[in-house]
Amino acid sequence: PSFPSLQRHPPLRFVFSGYSLWLELEQTDIDDDGRGDLDRAMIDAADRFRLGGAIPSPHVTALYGIETVADEEEVRRTFRENVRRVLLEEAERRGDEDVGKLWPDLAATGIVVDVEFDGVNGGTMDMAWAEVSLATSPEHEALIDALHELFYRRPAFSSSPSLGEEKKEEYAPRSEPWVPHLSLCYDNPEGLGPNLTRSSVEDLMREKCPTLKCVLDDDVDGDGSENFTRAVRGISLWRTAGTMAEWECLDRFEFPSGGTT
Repeated sequence: PSFPSLQRHPPLRFVFSGYSLWLELEQTDIDDDGRGDLDRAMIDAADRFRLGGAIPSPHVTALYGIETVADEEEVRRTFRENVRRVLLEEAERRGDEDVGKLWPDLAATGIVVDVEFDGVNGGTMDMAWAEVSLATSPEHEALIDALHELFYRRPAFSSSPSLGEEKKEEYAPRSEPWVPHLSLCYDNPEGLGPNLTRSSVEDLMREKCPTLKCVLDDDVDGDGSENFTRAVRGISLWRTAGTMAEWECLDRFEFPSGGTT
């Protein structure tokens, strides 16, 4: 009889771009190694599907591929000096029971296991992936708009003022709503089907990820996806230019307990 190969798949080939802002979710069941339930979910997914690498840190992307800054020092300085201010301003502007909460909680809507190809049907990457999809809201959209304005509508850094104005116009306000999600794993496109399927991801969540299994519509406990809600515990700046193995965290700040100021 033949058995599936236990050899790891090649590392993800896709080359990403720019700098990115990641939201970091609260985790539960912290183990002796300091890993939480979401950390272990990334590692378990990579092991179960024999992937060439695990996602380096569980995250929900707020902005991806920022390339409108002069250099790395500039993006670090913008993050360090302005992101906290923007989040505080938005918290005050909301003016409801969440005043002081830097980012409203994120709730799951289900899972997605899919593939896309760069330039095909609006795709921007070549990869297969599995994710926990999350809901957005007007409050979330306002925060993403504010961060987008901070990083994408800045005057371009150029010796030519006219070029600077042209570049500033090029980065128009967002035209699509935010699509928040917590990715569990990435694979090369050919991994979808032979390796990565919805049923195999559901099996992983039931067997290895007890805190995530309530996301599944047919969870045996009947909890429903609405029971997976997490506070955002911080935001981080990553250099995402290059392959996933080359990603590097440049800076982060954690929100006080509960995501409040």
